[in-house]
Amino acid sequence: MSIQQALFFNFMSACCCYLGMGFGILAGNSFSPNWIFALAGGMFLYIALADMFPEMNEVSREEEDAGGSSFLVIFAIQNAGLLTGFSIMLLLTMYSGQIQLG
Repeated sequence: MSIQQALFFNFMSACCCYLGMGFGILAGNSFSPNWIFALAGGMFLYIALADMFPEMNEVSREEEDAGGSSFLVIFAIQNAGLLTGFSIMLLLTMYSGQIQLG
């Protein structure tokens, strides 16, 4: 990717971010903020997982080929991490109104 292409796609990404911020502000005035936070958290998880799953599969293949841990152990560790992230997002959504900082 050339520098000009990278700058263009970075600019387009920033524009999408501003559109999303505007939508979030408008939706926050009309809907329950808790569910907007849940939707935003779910989108962040989706984006992270879409990039992370191929990497996790590659690591698990390398570990198996090297004669390390079994597939089930790696599978359990990966899913425990994913479920922990999902649980944290769910708890933050459920109790966001009761969280006070400072």
